[in-house]
Amino acid sequence: MLAGDPVDPDLGAQVTVSVGEGLAGDAVPFVRVTKGEVRRILVGQARTDGARIDVLVRAAWRENGGWHRESWPGDGVAELLRHPAHLIPDGDDRPGVISKAIAEGPRNTVAELRGLRYEMERQVADLLAQRRNTALRMVMAQLVELSIAVSRARDQARDTLREVRNPGARRHCEAMDVELGDEVTRLQSLLSSVSTFAVAQEGESQQRFNMLAAAAAAGLGLPALILSLYGADDYLPFTWDKAWRALVPIAIALSVAGGVILHRMPGRTTAKQYLAALGLIAGLISMLLVAGFLAPR
Repeated sequence: MLAGDPVDPDLGAQVTVSVGEGLAGDAVPFVRVTKGEVRRILVGQARTDGARIDVLVRAAWRENGGWHRESWPGDGVAELLRHPAHLIPDGDDRPGVISKAIAEGPRNTVAELRGLRYEMERQVADLLAQRRNTALRMVMAQLVELSIAVSRARDQARDTLREVRNPGARRHCEAMDVELGDEVTRLQSLLSSVSTFAVAQEGESQQRFNMLAAAAAAGLGLPALILSLYGADDYLPFTWDKAWRALVPIAIALSVAGGVILHRMPGRTTAKQYLAALGLIAGLISMLLVAGFLAPR
């Protein structure tokens, strides 16, 4: 263990690694972000007597369409202890040096947790710039899970500070406490900002619905108003000459109403929305045209 990858024969030590809580002695934080197809965040503690390392993972998160809490079976823990590579002496100092090396690993993992926060900030930026279609609620859920994971990692650093005696390991725990505290603050600030954006998005959605309801009312009311003004009996059943005289004013009125509504709709109006509005107007006019031709004499 602690010999790097690839293994450096001059570093590390031959120790037994187990998952569980079987050793007495000082505990040091154990925090890792695993690589591979599915990333995991592991948070817990480790203890050593110089010949054996016990790892107790108290919480684990898996990235599967977003971060989710899960149970961890304990596989591959030995691979996670290859780093950081460290020279391990023999003698009475061996347990303290191993504890310091294990504590150095979680401190290095803080940079990886910071990288996960950067990824979340990029997702939020993409959503606000409308480069992605993921709902803000999904991003908020991931932020909450990530914030819990970082907070649990900080708790482990604080808990071990009460009992760790090795000065080097203690310095790593103190640094972790400070750095993870900063990460928790930044994640909470980001979550607060995303919550504000989500409320604003809900307001825009409600306003957009109201505008669409107004468009539907105009689409149904304007044809009825115009036909009542003309008197539909004089135009029915349709001939081509009667059809364009009856339907052109309706089409113009609907186009003006649709254009005004799209122009005043919150958010950026896209060409697709204009095409959808034109399609709806064309569909309504087509229905009126067919109904006019099929009207009984």
